[in-house]
Amino acid sequence: MNKIFEKFWWSMAIIIFIALIYFTIVDGFEKWNFYFVIPVLCVAMAMMRRFMIKRLEGNQKPSNKKK
Repeated sequence: MNKIFEKFWWSMAIIIFIALIYFTIVDGFEKWNFYFVIPVLCVAMAMMRRFMIKRLEGNQKPSNKKK
């Protein structure tokens, strides 16, 4: 489930960034400059998901060895 959400956040970052580039070209940077924070937040969420996946996999490995 975490890998699905990680891919979701990466795809949202790319889609929103491409849309922002288009809207910036059409309407100008002054109108859309604040919205460039959203793809950055999507990338941060994807990186946090990746960190959590690694952390969960690391926590599950030692428990399997003890059993």
